[in-house]
Amino acid sequence: MSHGFKKVAVIGTGMMGGSFALALKDENLVDTVSCYDISPWARKKAVELQIADKVCSSAAEAASDCDLLVIATPVGSVVSAFREVRGALKDGAVVTDLGSAKLKIVNEMERLCSDLVHYVGGHPMTGSEQSGVESARRDLYKDSYYILTPTERTHTGSFRRLHSLLTGMGCMVISMDPVSHDRAMATISHVPHLLSLLLMEMASDERKAIENIFKIVAGGFRDMTRIAASNPELWIDISMANKDFIIKRLEDYSLRISDLVNILKDEDYEALRDKFEKARKSRIELSLKEGHEIEEIFDISIPVPDRPGVISRITTAVGKAGVNIEDISIVHPLLGQTGILTLRILGEENATKAALRIKALGFSLSVKRS
Repeated sequence: MSHGFKKVAVIGTGMMGGSFALALKDENLVDTVSCYDISPWARKKAVELQIADKVCSSAAEAASDCDLLVIATPVGSVVSAFREVRGALKDGAVVTDLGSAKLKIVNEMERLCSDLVHYVGGHPMTGSEQSGVESARRDLYKDSYYILTPTERTHTGSFRRLHSLLTGMGCMVISMDPVSHDRAMATISHVPHLLSLLLMEMASDERKAIENIFKIVAGGFRDMTRIAASNPELWIDISMANKDFIIKRLEDYSLRISDLVNILKDEDYEALRDKFEKARKSRIELSLKEGHEIEEIFDISIPVPDRPGVISRITTAVGKAGVNIEDISIVHPLLGQTGILTLRILGEENATKAALRIKALGFSLSVKRS
């Protein structure tokens, strides 16, 4: 064990904490994993699902004699959870958390930690709209980005050890300072979630005037509002923890909306086209592999019936042709109608190979450069 952690304690056995514990056990990365959750039901379920080697009746019991303490509680409870177990930690213990807002937590945790207990902030870029220990998966962290947020006060050896452990779990570890992290999360995670909330709220209010509006909802709206189904308490916590950067991004978004409103009022076709083109180009770059150009990406669009197994048939056929699918999406113009499956393929030759295999299955399609 190059990381040197023999016993790991996980406080909070929801989906994130439970998955962390399962990953450690599955990869045989440590000798012992203990866990604790404030909910008696969650502790009982953790025992049934064999989340850890030992499910403890108190946080202090779980943390006692651990080499690494992982605090997987909601963001607003991280510091209080640490205060509860601080006295049970041995000298040399490393502490980390999984919170998606870091600056306030980092400042408080570094203030509370002694020279003998080392804190390294962390944030795994994985998860889902599901919550609770029953949603824990041993592969949740595998092949996902994991951000560590060191500061000038971070103990170098502890950072290296945690980095090694996370790499062993299959994570792709990157480092960001807490300020840059929170600003980035406000832009790509927290504000989009709140915008999803507002879109869903607007559509819900519109039902007063158009009762069947939900029946005609198309794929684009469903895609944009999917995250609105997430745990409200969790997101209230996150929103308040990172409110300063969220407010700045929302204010920026408000200005952009005003700009768009003026473009439409003025019927400025060129300005509108410019916005669409820039957004389209950026969205393609988002799914583009590093080192490749947009011109190398081709989209194969296939009308597909809404039947089980159709997407599997097509993607399997493409895989058998030795072609990798860079990105995949499906849009239902209206609920119950034929969907449009789009496969994003790197390289014209690969796109041609894939198209031939799909046509051989009897599907019609179109191929165009992204």
